[in-house]
Amino acid sequence: MRADLEAAPDVNGLAITFEPFAYDPSLRLFQIYVYRTPQGAIEELVGATYDYTRPPSDDPDAPRTAWYYNTIRSGPNWSDPFLATGAGKVLIEYARPFAHPDGRKTPAGVVTSDLSLQEVRNLLARLDLGAQGYGFVIGRNGVLLDYPDRTRVARGSIFDTDSGFDPEVQAAARRALAGETLELRHRDTLTERDTRLFFAPLPTSGSALALLIDAAEFQLPADRILRDVTTIALAAAGTLILGLALFSAARLGVVVGAWFISLAFSATCLALIVLVWRLDARLTREATGALTSQAAVERVLERYRRELDPQDEPFVVPTGVQLTAVQFPDATSVTVGGFVWQFYRNDIPAEVHRGFNLSQELGELMPVEEVARAQRGDGEVIVWRINTTLQQGWNPVKFPFDERAIQLRLLPAELEQNVVLTPDLESYVLLRPGALPGVDQSVQITNWRFERSYFSLAPSGSNATLGLTARAVRAVPPTLQFSLVTRRNVVGPFIAYVLPGVITLGLVFAFLLSDRQLTDSRDLVAALSYTAALFFVIALLHTTLRESVAAVGITYLEHLYLLLYVVILLVTVIAFLIVHVPGMIFVSSQHNFLPRLLFWPLCMGALLLSTLVIFVYG
Repeated sequence: MRADLEAAPDVNGLAITFEPFAYDPSLRLFQIYVYRTPQGAIEELVGATYDYTRPPSDDPDAPRTAWYYNTIRSGPNWSDPFLATGAGKVLIEYARPFAHPDGRKTPAGVVTSDLSLQEVRNLLARLDLGAQGYGFVIGRNGVLLDYPDRTRVARGSIFDTDSGFDPEVQAAARRALAGETLELRHRDTLTERDTRLFFAPLPTSGSALALLIDAAEFQLPADRILRDVTTIALAAAGTLILGLALFSAARLGVVVGAWFISLAFSATCLALIVLVWRLDARLTREATGALTSQAAVERVLERYRRELDPQDEPFVVPTGVQLTAVQFPDATSVTVGGFVWQFYRNDIPAEVHRGFNLSQELGELMPVEEVARAQRGDGEVIVWRINTTLQQGWNPVKFPFDERAIQLRLLPAELEQNVVLTPDLESYVLLRPGALPGVDQSVQITNWRFERSYFSLAPSGSNATLGLTARAVRAVPPTLQFSLVTRRNVVGPFIAYVLPGVITLGLVFAFLLSDRQLTDSRDLVAALSYTAALFFVIALLHTTLRESVAAVGITYLEHLYLLLYVVILLVTVIAFLIVHVPGMIFVSSQHNFLPRLLFWPLCMGALLLSTLVIFVYG
């Protein structure tokens, strides 16, 4: 029995239990139990400690005998899961009778094997079910044999009215336990996320497997949808322009038809630009790694525990954030004020340092101040007030349609002990990112609007041990991150930067439409003065724009100013050619007909090309 137990790490104990007087005619009851201790040692228990032959009783003080009594009378069976307090594990027991050596039909006793569900947990943790997905196993009568939240394993049933499972999920679980494989489309009432639940029976043990996957995992990414829709729109626009060109060639004159196609092409480009803007604003980018349920949190922790030694169980500290003030002092940092609280269980040693650190902190406007301590259940809640400036990195390439994701990376103040901070989801009423958990409703930022907020457990970017041996010998824990995504309001930048650029384009086109003849050097100097004044205004606005967004590369709106530089230069060249090379067909035909005709198609085509590169195909 010892050899068998050593060869099977997922088996927690083996027992041989005999019928009365079957082992020794002078001994009524006899049992040998070989089991694995929480420390991994194998020990044995010889002799019966209670009368296991008694019928099962509902008396809470009576010994539990169903495992033996029912097996002797009904044959092999699996027990319901139970929490073995001595082993510190959730076990499920398989029992079957064994026969007398002389061939008698009545059994001589029962052989039992206590199987640990840890291997089932490890298997489910290895499944790639997306950021929000997880799996669980339902035993007979709805008892959870495995669930990401360990506190719910082997305690109660999903069929209980206070289990938290919706009636439709309970009905699907009953059908799976009855032997049916099915799929259920379900909307989580707490997180308001669409999910899919897959149920499959496990006939050997009479249990069922359930897999929950976020419906977003089945959808194309927002960038892919934007690319596909834009491609279809471009094809439709090309077909439309071709049809209008055929119409104008058949029904309109050369000049009128040319102007018709020019304006139609320009309007189509403008419509496509606005379409891309609208699609980019309406398509929701899923919050990567957002944790909206305790089950998702436990799944991340389970992956981390697999990298640790069994003796190095982490101290899990639920941590919450509530922002009451947010401000952008410049384009590379954010100032936040609010509260951070942590829940420390009573079993966390007092020598474990309480508190947290913010990894991107540039400087405190005021020291982190503890404001409250209170008992909650089996532990203590500590609340701190924060007011600090954090370094951030944002890419303004889509300005003025850019987003800023404010990120608070919280690290445990304890450096040697293995402490993992997790989101205190129980402290929030709504957990869906769009409901902005962790952000006070009164918080506002001028020219910005809040899109979503969420918690995540991100891989740590630290590769330093800080000179501490304890940190060098264990896996780096995930880092708790609170993210608040904001999107810029475009009205202000449009008035400040887009409107002057569009008016400048109109003024340049008006200059081309003017009937004034450039005949000598004085006319040329006047034209150059006009374009120079336009250039000065545009250069000043462009400089102000770059300073306001602290751009390193070229932002989207700057493409308009680069286009204006090119247009002003070309108009200057055309004016020079009119004065010094008046016979050139390009400038002499019908008083600048070609530059006038091509002005808006070239400008709008260039802007459409830059829009496609930045938003869609870049």
